[in-house]
Amino acid sequence: MTIIKNVNMLGVKLSNITLTDGANTVIDAEGRIAFPSFFDMHIHLENALSLRETGENDSGTLNEAVERWAKIRDSLSVEELKNRIKKALILEIFNGVTHVRNHADTCSKNINSVKASLEVKEEMKDFVDIQVVAFPEQGIFNCNEDEFKRAVEISDIIGGKPDGEDNEDLGKKHLELISSLSLKLNKSIDSHIDQGDEPTRFSEYLLGLRNGHIALSHLTSIHSDNDEYVSRLIRLIKKRNASVISSPLTTVFLNGRFDKYPKRRGLTRIKQLLSEGVNVALGHDDFQNPFFPFGFGDIIQALWLAVLMEQANLKDAEAWIDLITRNAEIEWTLSTSFKPSEDIVILDAKSLREQLSTLSPRFMVIRKGKIIAYSNRSGEVLLNDSKINPYDLIA
Repeated sequence: MTIIKNVNMLGVKLSNITLTDGANTVIDAEGRIAFPSFFDMHIHLENALSLRETGENDSGTLNEAVERWAKIRDSLSVEELKNRIKKALILEIFNGVTHVRNHADTCSKNINSVKASLEVKEEMKDFVDIQVVAFPEQGIFNCNEDEFKRAVEISDIIGGKPDGEDNEDLGKKHLELISSLSLKLNKSIDSHIDQGDEPTRFSEYLLGLRNGHIALSHLTSIHSDNDEYVSRLIRLIKKRNASVISSPLTTVFLNGRFDKYPKRRGLTRIKQLLSEGVNVALGHDDFQNPFFPFGFGDIIQALWLAVLMEQANLKDAEAWIDLITRNAEIEWTLSTSFKPSEDIVILDAKSLREQLSTLSPRFMVIRKGKIIAYSNRSGEVLLNDSKINPYDLIA
């Protein structure tokens, strides 16, 4: 067996973790803090790590990002898409994520992105839980409506993107269609929605329709909207027991591109939503692609940016770990009956503040009683024959 001693579970008390893995090893965690493993509740795995093929997004806009991805998307086979998805998942696992909600592009040729995602879900189930969302990147009516319906039937969750249609009327028709499919198939909805800078009203329309459980992804436009309207929308979100999923890394990069100064932040009202009792979770969304050219699947980076952009104080920041653990699990189980496994991530830090300060790799990831990833930061500063570990200087 493997014994991992001196683990600071949830920052509450030191304890040991025993793994019946056939080994004979003792590892000292030295007081490192541990949490339930992380959820990435919004990611596009098939286009991660595609920047070399797509080229850079010169305008920085969502439209150009979609166009660049679409140009190479249909040239990729199911196997090529699977390989890309697996590479992205390996990075997510390394960073402590063992539960992923993947938005698979239904506009891909023969819905290959959806097929690839479902195959990888089965092939990697020992290492990561995956929910597959049938996501119409360029809209339902700009692509193939029948293919979208076929993708919805085989996926876990119904996706949406009314902003991807050519006008508001088609956007509403889009929402009516996914709502009818939700009722017919008894499936939940997770829709990209109101994801621009200018105020739009698609969330209100979707929440007013008959459908199943709803998650509102992005919802950035309410950052620019008036407080009276947002207050009314929040009441409706709570009435429907809907969740909001924010992806700060990508939306902060893409939004505000048509502003000069002052620039809008491209982020939903995380702090206000939480304070008023709305369930909010986070996603990484994209990395190293035309939607977001940086990152490597580290959901802690998304949490760090959310804390920074929403000007959360230290107490808030420490509670916001729930956005990638407890809150995310609530949304996960509301959307499907499949319960995620109870995994553990040990940070290479003794507090969440230290983790958000250093953004260091994870010390260890434990999945179903086995160590599946590990790392160990190290470093020295040499001063007058003295060797100093800079991480020891962080209280």
